[in-house]
Formats: sequence, structure tokens, C-alpha cells
Amino acid sequence: MRFKLHIMRKLNIGLFFLTFIIILSCKKNSADSILGLDVQPENDLLGITISDTSTIKMFTQKVEYVKSYNDQYKFLGSTLDPVFGRTDASIYTNLSIANNLTNVSFGVNPILDSAEIVLRWSGQFIGDTNTVLTYDVHVLNEKILPTSSTSGYSNYSNSTLSKSNSTVSHIKAKYVVRGTSPCLVLPLDYNMAQYILQTNSNLVNNTAFLAANKGFYITTETSNLNAPTEGAIRRIDLDDALSGANFYYHESGSISSKGQVFKFTFKGTDAARFNNIKHNYNIGASVNLFDQLNGNTQRGETNLYLNCFGGTRTRLTIPYLKNFSDSQNVSISRAELIIKVDESVFDSKYNYPASLALLADSMGSGREELVYDQLETTDFLKYSGNYDATNKQYVFNIARQVQKIITNKITNYGFYIVNAQPNRAFVIRRDDRLNRVVFGGTSNNAYKPIFKITYVKYPFDK
Repeated sequence: MRFKLHIMRKLNIGLFFLTFIIILSCKKNSADSILGLDVQPENDLLGITISDTSTIKMFTQKVEYVKSYNDQYKFLGSTLDPVFGRTDASIYTNLSIANNLTNVSFGVNPILDSAEIVLRWSGQFIGDTNTVLTYDVHVLNEKILPTSSTSGYSNYSNSTLSKSNSTVSHIKAKYVVRGTSPCLVLPLDYNMAQYILQTNSNLVNNTAFLAANKGFYITTETSNLNAPTEGAIRRIDLDDALSGANFYYHESGSISSKGQVFKFTFKGTDAARFNNIKHNYNIGASVNLFDQLNGNTQRGETNLYLNCFGGTRTRLTIPYLKNFSDSQNVSISRAELIIKVDESVFDSKYNYPASLALLADSMGSGREELVYDQLETTDFLKYSGNYDATNKQYVFNIARQVQKIITNKITNYGFYIVNAQPNRAFVIRRDDRLNRVVFGGTSNNAYKPIFKITYVKYPFDK
């Protein structure tokens, strides 16, 4: 009997402590946490509230320039977009001696047969590739400085360098097949190429070569585009084995030397290149877009515009987020911004970006910063930003950011939608975004954006 009473006392004490722990757990203040973030489906959460009526304000802003990186892929061409107007993508690039060869010699008296620039097209483009563009190549008078994280120097999409007024190539051209690859072939001025071939002092090494031959500016900006959808911008692979400048030559008086070729390259340790991008919204752009870029923010209620190469961004505010916690603590499950693509302005020559990014305004300064949903996770599927081809929309989940706003951890200065990868490691990159998109504004009933927030309110005191 005593043994049974002893056991019962232990059970009663255990039940008491278990009940005490459960009560404490229920009383825990969860105002700064995110309840079941992306774990439980909305319908499985107890006592949840779903709201999709928040006020949203949006309009399009012009972006004057973005950083242009020194990598192998650059863009070349011109388009007359029926929505965004004219865009010209030009390339600044240098040449170097392949494989860092030294003391290069083409013989006692080399004679140039011909010379050409070859640019390998990687296959990606916007616009109409049947348009014949005019290609101009200018010699640079100023050396291209390579970008460096230590020097802090960068080239931007509006950067320019001094160049010759005359051209060493001026031609209307279509892309042709070299081997099995599509390439642009631009013939080079004979006298310039012959000088390079015969000046041995500039061929001692790449330092001497680049001091004498600073590079080229390759552009299509003199092309006449007279109708919407004319023109094309292509993605060029400057590091491809086909890309470079081919010099065909023979030695004077030597029949056996006929048909020799030497390739100068765009790649290597001395490679320096960047894109110059010109967006001209005065030529052919949508009136709605033009008005927004000139200060009429109310036109954003109809449509918003994200151009290629970082030319525009969307300014977005959700002004009344604090109202969700005006009387009780709130724990956010999801906070989704749903942006719908306006299919009424679809043009098959201009595809949508595969993803977009939603960033925060930094201290109301107009500068962009990552939201906490990008900072505090490596699972970007939750944050998303990817294009949903089935529903024709982009969805961003910024539950962490909203939780910090409503609990006074950060101030709500608004957001920006930008044409960039959502991954925090690549979101700064804009110069490689070839595609563009138009989406609906807040008064566009067919393609209206929605801010959908799922949350739980707690009745305990703050």
C-alpha cells in the first residue's frame, strides 16, 4: 500500500510540472516571431486571419545607370521596342595577344591579305533578328581600365571612353555561320591592320601591345529603325574560341607562306570590356511609361514597367502595415506581394524575366537594400520572385520583413521591384538582364497587384 501511495505522489508531482510548463508555453509572447513560417498551410493554422485588401502605391522610376561587369558575356545591337522605346547596346573591348605570347613576328615583310573581327552569338536575344543593323567599329584613344575590388574602380552602363571619330569598320551585316556557330563578322580597315602586323615593337608582349592598341568601341547606334519591333540585341560570348580578330597574311615574295592567319583575342588575363547602354524613351515608348518617368506617378495606377539592363525600377509602398498590430500582438505566417503580368501588351519578341527581386528602401534614401527574407535564409524558394508561367505572375513572400516592421524593429520606408535575380549573391547584377516586363497597376482590374498577409493575433498584453 505504501508502495502504491509513493508511486501516486510521483505521478501527481510529474503532472503538476507538466501542466505548469504547458501554461508557460501558452503565455509566451510571440510578437517578434513568425508562427509556422512556410511550414503549415494556411488552412491548417488555428485562429488565422487572411487579408488581401492592403493599400498599395506603385510607380515606375528611371534608373540612369548600372554597373557593367568585366565578364565574357556582353550585349550588342539596337531595338525599337513598342513599349520601352529605343535601346542601343554597345561594347567597349580590348584585344590582346593570345596566350600572352612574347616577341611575336609575322616575318621580315608581312603583307596583310585581310582582317576581321568575329563575335560569337550565344543564341539569346530580344527583338527581330531578321533586321539588318549597321555596325560601326571605332578605335579607342583611351585605355579600358580593368575593374578591381581593391582599387574600387568600376565601369558603368553610361561610362564612355575617348575614341576616334572615323571608323575602322562600317557595314550593314547579318550574322553568319562559322563552323556550326552563329557569328557576326566585321571587316577591319586594311591600313590599321597592316600597321599592327608590321610594327614589331608593339608585339614584344601584351603590355606593349595594349599601350599601342587600346581597343575598340563596337556599336549599332547609327542603325535606322523606323517601325516598332524592329532591331535586335544579342548576347555575345567574347571568350568563345571563335571570337577575336583574325589577321590573314603572307610574307612578301614567299608563295609557301600564303594563307597564314593569326588571332588576337578578347579573352585572357588582360581582357577588359563593358557595355554602354542607351535607353531613349523619347523614341517610340509608351505614353504611360514616358509620363511616369517624367514625374506623373499617378500613371502607375494603370501599368508598371521593368526595362532590360536595369533601365527602370518600380517604387512600391504599403503604407498601413502597422495597422495589423494596432491593438494586439501579431505573428506573421506569410506576407505575399503578388504582381500580375499585363498580358494585353505581350509581344513574343520580348520575353519576360525568369525572376525579379523585391528590395527595401534604405532609410528612405532611394538606395536599395536586402529584405530580411533574403538575409535570414538560404532557401530562396520561400522568398521566391520567380515567374509563375501558369498564373502569369511574380510572388514575393516578405513575412520576416513585415514582422519586423509591425513590431517596430525597423521602419517601413517602402520597397523597389527590380529586374534582377532574387538570390542575395546576385541581386546587384542588372547589366545581364536582357528581358523586360509590364505588369498591372492598382487600378488595372484585370491585372491588379495584391498584398496578401496571413497572421495570428494574440490576446495577451503587449
